[in-house]
Amino acid sequence: NVCVNLGVALSRLGQRVTLLDADLGLANGPLAVWVLLVLDDALYAPAHRLMHWPPVYKYVHKHHHRNTYPKRGYIDGANEHPLEQITALCLHWAALRMTEATAGVHVAAVLAHVGLKAMGAVFNHTGFDLQFKFLGIEYSVRAHETHHRRPNTNFAQYVMFWDKLMGTYADYSAGAEMDGKEMNGKASAD
Repeated sequence: NVCVNLGVALSRLGQRVTLLDADLGLANGPLAVWVLLVLDDALYAPAHRLMHWPPVYKYVHKHHHRNTYPKRGYIDGANEHPLEQITALCLHWAALRMTEATAGVHVAAVLAHVGLKAMGAVFNHTGFDLQFKFLGIEYSVRAHETHHRRPNTNFAQYVMFWDKLMGTYADYSAGAEMDGKEMNGKASAD
């Protein structure tokens, strides 16, 4: 999945993605990575929320949530329907194109973005207590663990601002059990 993401990103970006021997600057490097993470999650969070709509959930996203306490890293993170992976690839590509149009994107920024996304997806499904906040990016494994226990919450992956904006953010609560009433789609789709 990571290799496919990278291949699609590099083949479609065109002129604004520079080669490694081109100048790497603040705008097309670190700033571009930050913009990519924020835009990608801005697109992903509502799409992930749509995956919890009952008509979609029961056919596409339900099997990903069969594991309430994911802890096997990549095995649980990659346990997705192909439609989910295609959607994520398209959103990733759109975020890359938007970033390309604004800040420009160096290939190193693309590699860093894909690497951070891959590590985030793996850690989101481990149970490790990894969290950090940096310039609006609020990453927490606990936020995604909360999403698996209360699937109508925390749809974003890295930028919890989007869930706060959508009114779907929930704080982590140790030992909180699943609440069927809050599981949009799961309770009604089963």
